[in-house]
Amino acid sequence: MFVIHYDTRESVNSKEQIGELMKLFGERGEIAGTVAHYVYPGGGGMVIVDTEDLEALYEAALVYSPWLDLEVRPILNIDSGVSKIVGWLSG
Repeated sequence: MFVIHYDTRESVNSKEQIGELMKLFGERGEIAGTVAHYVYPGGGGMVIVDTEDLEALYEAALVYSPWLDLEVRPILNIDSGVSKIVGWLSG
């Protein structure tokens, strides 16, 4: 599973540019495996994606890069993450 944090690039500052981004998003739709998509007040947002298709994530980052700065990170649920931490602490 992955979380994608994104912010609108500073160079994207017109309604026309945002309109182009929204049109592209409408044409492409959500990334396959999207669990949730949230927006932050004032701009940007995050997408949680359950996928093993790293190429699809990479391609989405490329497609949206003219408008968005993206950060993609792998994530674990809390139970899995804590069990790894406890194992590491006891090893």
